Amino acid sequence: MGAGGVALTLADDFESRADGGLRLAAVALVLREGLEGPEMLVIKRSEAEHDHWSGHLALPGGRAEPEDESLLATAARETFEEVGIDLGAGGEAVARLGTVRPQSPLAPRVSVTPFVFVAPGEYRAGAGPKELLLSEEVAAAFWVPVGELKRGGRSAVFRMVFAGVEREWPAYPSQHGLIWGITERILTEFLSLVD
Repeated sequence: MGAGGVALTLADDFESRADGGLRLAAVALVLREGLEGPEMLVIKRSEAEHDHWSGHLALPGGRAEPEDESLLATAARETFEEVGIDLGAGGEAVARLGTVRPQSPLAPRVSVTPFVFVAPGEYRAGAGPKELLLSEEVAAAFWVPVGELKRGGRSAVFRMVFAGVEREWPAYPSQHGLIWGITERILTEFLSLVD
């Protein structure tokens, strides 16, 4: 399966580890061939007291570790740790998207680089796809049709009271909840590149 017309090439280089004082992180936008077209993996983060993104819908990923050779390696390692998909065993990295940073001053100081991967063949929908092995950091994982997200667009709004003021963020609706924040921004760039 191709990436559905992704127009970027993979250019994986470790930016400056300092990156303006921000911690480096990477996420994996993992695609598979579904019964009705491409699907992407979305996780629901476990509820955790000190996790700024506790309970959010997100992409597998996390902070770069010193032993990671690159941010691409960070995305692949974190995906394996969180959901059990070994992207190095039959998967394919097909694109690097633009690095994003949290917009809230209260969020952790981190820069997040997303990579688009095609999952190994055993994760195809249909005849008994391989099961995901979720870590304690992940409450649930879902394969969401890319076409459904593209058709629905950012047609929902996530609202939250923040420092006594109700704030709103654009969001993608899904049957598993709203996709908003950094993940919404990554998804918006990705969907602008696919047919």
